[in-house]
Amino acid sequence: MADSDREEKQPDTVAVSDNGSLENDTASEKRLVRKTDLLMMPGLAWGACTMGAAAAKNFGGIMATRIVMGAIEAAWCFNKPCEVYYLSLFYTRKEMAFRVSWIGQMGFIAWEGKLHGWQYLFLIEGAITILVAVYLYVFAPQSPEKSRWYTEDEVRLAKYRLEQDSQDQDTEFRWEEAKRQLKHWPTWAFAFMALMYGVGVASSSNFLPTMIKRLTSEATTANLYTVGPNLTASIFQVTICWLSDRYQQRATFACSTTIISLVAWILLGTLDLVHQPQVGYFLTYLITFATFIPSNLVPAWLSSNTPTTTGRAVSLGLNYMAMNLAGIISSLVYRAEDAPVYRPALITVGCTQGVFVITALAMRQYYARLNKKLDSGELPCAPGMEARPEYRYAV
Repeated sequence: MADSDREEKQPDTVAVSDNGSLENDTASEKRLVRKTDLLMMPGLAWGACTMGAAAAKNFGGIMATRIVMGAIEAAWCFNKPCEVYYLSLFYTRKEMAFRVSWIGQMGFIAWEGKLHGWQYLFLIEGAITILVAVYLYVFAPQSPEKSRWYTEDEVRLAKYRLEQDSQDQDTEFRWEEAKRQLKHWPTWAFAFMALMYGVGVASSSNFLPTMIKRLTSEATTANLYTVGPNLTASIFQVTICWLSDRYQQRATFACSTTIISLVAWILLGTLDLVHQPQVGYFLTYLITFATFIPSNLVPAWLSSNTPTTTGRAVSLGLNYMAMNLAGIISSLVYRAEDAPVYRPALITVGCTQGVFVITALAMRQYYARLNKKLDSGELPCAPGMEARPEYRYAV
């Protein structure tokens, strides 16, 4: 692989010695990352709304709780701009995707809400969320500098790691920087990608039981059949995101998995699954594990190539806004008159996945060309990275 196709090699390890200087130390950096993992990986209002949904007695009640949950969820939970932004304050670019994928596991659990005893499910999910929220309120630090769990050396090491990784630690939102980010065309390209892969994410999340009903006439059985694909997706999501961090390739992994889901969506809409239910069920596994990967890798990719704190806040917010808007497209293409196959909807989803792949590969080529110009000296440094001329874009 060409050097320009990679982002710059980060120093494998750094630590703070007794005299305050920074030097290579594998053990110190690993201890810091593991401590941060314990603080981050184990929403109060979201949990309360989830539990409140169990008390709903009619459509109006459930809709009211869902609207409030959606507003809160848009910031932190499954649609997670604040989560990615917050993690970027502690983790380097080569560590982001794996951590984002772990927090995303909540989404795979949440889609079993139509099983028998759904009210108990809401109570259990809400109670767990509240416990996690209390834990995070007590233990999760606001920033490395304000963490009561880090030693002075660990605070300096954390700051040094992020400085070397280009992620500034400006604590104020700057409107000029926000306007500059909105005028930066890749910001909108990433938002467009989110809109495209978001159609598949929303379709898999909301209509997987509907699609599986083609394979069985029992509603309860159809919902139980979603457990296997979701559990498999959870394992694949964490594994692929870890590999993306390991090899520092965002577009390659996002596109390769999306191609799998693209083919599966189209086959699901074109094959005769009435006489081949096993094939249809296998396709739901491919759809579920592959469709969600870009929703983790693309935000990590965007965050990696946005060096300012304000820029990340703006671009990530726009990215997840587009992903949520994709849910509207998904709900409109699944029409009752197309049941039980929903062929137009499935082909539409496949097409949006294809558009995402084309756009993501184009963006990868764009950043690879910028890295070549930086390597050759045609560009002295990346915009906004005058202090770090060795900086290279993530691809």
